[in-house]
Amino acid sequence: MEDSLENILLKWKEDWPIAKLNWSPYVKLREPVWCLSSEEASYEGLTGSFAMIRLSDHRIVIDLEKIHKEGIVDFSVEVLAHEIGHHIYSPANLYDNAILLSRIRWGLADIEDRAPFVANLYTDLLINDTLQRKKNLNMAEVYRKLKVEELTSKTWMFYMRTYEYLWKLERGSLVSINGGLSAAIDADASLAASLIRSYSKNWLDGAGRFAALMYPYLMEDKEYEDARKVFVVYLDSEHAGEGGGVVAGLAEMDLDGIAGAIDPREEAVSVHGESKAATSKAADLGLDKLKDSGEGPQQRYLDPGKYVDLFRQVNPKIDKQELINNYYKEIALPHLISFPLESTNPKSFNLPEGTESWDVSDPMDEIDWVETAIGAPEIFPGYNTVKRVYGEEDNDAENKKPLDVYIGIDCSGSMGNPSKRFSWPILAATVIGLSALRAGAKVMGCLSGEPGSFMETEGFRSSEKEVLSVLTSYLGTGYAYGVPRLESPFGKPRKEKSHVIVVTDDDIFRMLKSEDKTNGKTNWTIIEQALENAGGVGTLVLHSSRNWHEEEVKRLKDMGWHVHYVTNEQQLLDFAAEFSHNHYHART
Repeated sequence: MEDSLENILLKWKEDWPIAKLNWSPYVKLREPVWCLSSEEASYEGLTGSFAMIRLSDHRIVIDLEKIHKEGIVDFSVEVLAHEIGHHIYSPANLYDNAILLSRIRWGLADIEDRAPFVANLYTDLLINDTLQRKKNLNMAEVYRKLKVEELTSKTWMFYMRTYEYLWKLERGSLVSINGGLSAAIDADASLAASLIRSYSKNWLDGAGRFAALMYPYLMEDKEYEDARKVFVVYLDSEHAGEGGGVVAGLAEMDLDGIAGAIDPREEAVSVHGESKAATSKAADLGLDKLKDSGEGPQQRYLDPGKYVDLFRQVNPKIDKQELINNYYKEIALPHLISFPLESTNPKSFNLPEGTESWDVSDPMDEIDWVETAIGAPEIFPGYNTVKRVYGEEDNDAENKKPLDVYIGIDCSGSMGNPSKRFSWPILAATVIGLSALRAGAKVMGCLSGEPGSFMETEGFRSSEKEVLSVLTSYLGTGYAYGVPRLESPFGKPRKEKSHVIVVTDDDIFRMLKSEDKTNGKTNWTIIEQALENAGGVGTLVLHSSRNWHEEEVKRLKDMGWHVHYVTNEQQLLDFAAEFSHNHYHART
């Protein structure tokens, strides 16, 4: 077996350039990862099939032991050309792979978990048809060699009958006509063959239709499981995007994808003497309602749950928190604001003010050798060495710098989980946080649902990941934002001024009445001192009515807090956009 596999390896290596030439002499791909055993292949992530692709590092993995076992050693060019086709034709790259899965999911309502399986079958049809018809490779013979014993799966019959139509093969040459090949399956295969030809160039546009065509075959769990058993040896691109990181641009709803999720059987039905294909619109199929079912600004975005589900198929190993961060970031980017800057007159330390002792812990280049030598003819570092001391000097040049910002979010039980339901408060916080970071400011984020729990960054941070990972998390405890959290950054006067934003609702007034029994300090005192120590402007964004708690609101305003009312959560985004104009433009 070992010698045989070595010979197979040499033969397949010789045929690798030939396989590439079938697509183009300019194809630049590294040789496949050749695995002499299925154990090696498993280590590379290949299980079930004899080949697979990875879009993350543009590699092909070949299991030569399984190739030998399946009896397709002589089809090296066909197999390699097929895998190359996945890299340069369909899905070709991580982005198109993600869009392909997204569009197929629209055609598989309630069974979206089958999208990677359908995507693999769809791209295989596109590639194999090109290789068989245009490159004269014998792809049909590969399927005959790999023919499984049990062929009662309707999905298998539909799929192989499609190839018979595509390649004008005799009926029954790839699939048994005595195994239950019905007229309906035959008609569907004819439609699928037509679809593959029609969308061979714009194959993303045909993905939704292909999914809708396959829907009845995969609707039942048992049929799907049976189909997977039959097709498992062919599944070479189901997890092609694994390890590929986050693909941008998927948070927004794909309207072309929604409109393309049309069942070709419906299109083919004649209506009043005309083909429905000519008159079929998304509205005819109720898909226009889907266009208005989005979340966020202008209802243009997927809800976070669907976004996460989609990405789990695009890249199964991706971290969920990273996805939620990216989801709110994508929606926030078009709304980033011009973050406020404050004018300052910088100090310089150029005014000589004599010397002092140089310690061995000080940098060596701070030693003033002249003054040291004047003071002592023999120099003993750390004993008689001195360094020069400089004092502050005003600089006439005006400097502008952004203020840091503290963002406190009420994350009590009344707030929804932003990873399951779109959250306007989190979007507003993301807009302000990203705007501040882009301007060079530091941000401290705090989620608080108290009495209960809280989560905050370790002080003011410059890391987008650290800030967003806190802001987009969820607690769901307590009844309000915990005012004592303000003591963490503002218990003492802060050297760098910062703006303070707290997003909460009416329950904050109940929280303000509380006091710390150990020191008798009330939350009213804490919120007043926090604003004073922050040195910037404080804004309380209240999801409330102006007519409620008028006395308490007046007290806050007397302290210097700005109170911004929102009567619906969408207005939070408006607040974020007006943020700089309301409080800072007059100061700069």
